[in-house]
Amino acid sequence: MKGRVINLNGGVYKVILEDGSIKDFKARGKLRAEKVYQSNDKSLSKKKNPTTVKSSPKVGDIVIIDNDMIDHYEIRKNSLIRPDIANVDQILLVFAAKEPDFSFYLLDLFVINIIKNNISPVIVITKVDKLSSDELLSLKNDMKYYEDLGYKVFYVNNLDGSGRDDVLNILHDKITILSGQTGAGKSSLVNTLIPGFKLETQEISDALGRGKHTTRQISLYPFMGGLLGDTPGFSKLEASLLGLKANELNNLFVEFKNYKCRFSDCNHLENSKDCGIRKAVDDGLILKNRYLSYVKLYNELKNR
Repeated sequence: MKGRVINLNGGVYKVILEDGSIKDFKARGKLRAEKVYQSNDKSLSKKKNPTTVKSSPKVGDIVIIDNDMIDHYEIRKNSLIRPDIANVDQILLVFAAKEPDFSFYLLDLFVINIIKNNISPVIVITKVDKLSSDELLSLKNDMKYYEDLGYKVFYVNNLDGSGRDDVLNILHDKITILSGQTGAGKSSLVNTLIPGFKLETQEISDALGRGKHTTRQISLYPFMGGLLGDTPGFSKLEASLLGLKANELNNLFVEFKNYKCRFSDCNHLENSKDCGIRKAVDDGLILKNRYLSYVKLYNELKNR
């Protein structure tokens, strides 16, 4: 039998099978871990300093069931670590317009994490009712920059549901997960999209100024011919978790390729000479907040 993992809890995999039924399975021992050696040489003399790596299935994997056990999983088209999921079609990055304050740095950190895995992000901004008309206009002007980069941007009012239909229209027949800023209301957004879904929600902690996120597991739920899932939120997704080197970051800020620097190894920082990126920022061609995200990410990766 073939199916897709929609939940993992304590070594038990919940799988939706091809006939639509949902059953629990465990994985064979061979899928729990495997040893990887530094050398590709097959001889025993070269098999030194082995590293044990996890090779078990994850949520989103297409698995083959044999004798009531998960025997193996098929090749993944993509795989993420934060959130720990595979084979998704799209990721809705949910960010609050306010409470907590909108963070361009955190947004860019999540965007980089997604596009390096060849997944196109969809940005959903919630709690727009908490902004004044001028504040919302200013935010939309800045987000137009991301739309020009090719990323879809939606605005949802969780109180009255406005913007709900726009998001619903992109969920048909897709495997979609929600990720992003802690406290932005991902679970509330799912409740808005699917009345009665009743994912557990919790208000922002006034004392901490950030969300006490209540989603503890990644789960996928059948919806509109596809699957929809909520993931644990992260108040701080560390740059070091991206698995990048500082000099690789340039390629993930896709608009940078449109501008030329005097030196091919330019890092686009303040001390860079004849930097086309910094000139584009000064000329208003690159969003300043976007550039500041790059600088912060670069320095964190360089100094980690």
